[in-house]
Amino acid sequence: MGNKETEQAAITHVLALERAAGREPRDVRVSGLPYDVDSAPRMIEVKAFSRSARSVPLPLEHRQVVAALANPERFYLYVVDNLAGLDGAGIGVRVLHGEVLLAMIERSQPQMTYWPTFRAAEYDEAERLGR
Repeated sequence: MGNKETEQAAITHVLALERAAGREPRDVRVSGLPYDVDSAPRMIEVKAFSRSARSVPLPLEHRQVVAALANPERFYLYVVDNLAGLDGAGIGVRVLHGEVLLAMIERSQPQMTYWPTFRAAEYDEAERLGR
């Protein structure tokens, strides 16, 4: 399962859990908001892992940290892990928000990461090894 498939599986799982909890979730990933799912009153950022997320770093964008600090009772971080299982039985969701999430953010060190887009033409023209 690739990154996009892992992320989509996590979002689908979270949407189902939110519906089961009586909320009306919406996938807002393409809207420019600093979170993935709007499930009033929750603003949910989803982090997806094919294996266990135990003891792994949870990357947050600056705008997500700003949203968590501005709305600590509404901003939720759902960590969905063990998505690589074929039957889905091992999928786990850990929910972080409020004081716990704020404490995690406070103890972390901000790091600047560049995410240049690897355009199609650049990809097609890039040197290939192993051919």
